[in-house]
Amino acid sequence: MVSNLRKPINWKGQRPEAFDIVACYYPETKPKGELRLRPCLILDVFEDEETGEYFCLVTNGTRTLKISQRLKLDIIIQKSAHLDEMGLPYATRFALDDDNIVMLPWNEEFFGCWRGYRTPQISYLMETYQRQYAYIMALRQVARREG
Repeated sequence: MVSNLRKPINWKGQRPEAFDIVACYYPETKPKGELRLRPCLILDVFEDEETGEYFCLVTNGTRTLKISQRLKLDIIIQKSAHLDEMGLPYATRFALDDDNIVMLPWNEEFFGCWRGYRTPQISYLMETYQRQYAYIMALRQVARREG
């Protein structure tokens, strides 16, 4: 008999949620070699009415923080307690510029499981950062109108 811990999970059939932090093969324009799973943030989820397939609007997570330039433009997580709570192995900046946000199908081509995880979902963005995201996006919207 196979225990529940070893049973494979059909994670593709489980709907991800906005603000899930996931392991993703984020498509890069200039890959530096083999694709690797990196933390990404799901901003929204859509379901194809005909196929039932899920599509995720995601942004990449990067170790390059650029705090002085990006503090009020991106979500930057660097407090060790927050990193631990959200399962992030290093200080991470989720880039919110339009050219960093992509729509990806929720499948094994673009999402995978980190060692020790049974689904691509690593954790969930803490409420503090969700409020920060809403504030940043509101500032960006005002800047677009004025620019």
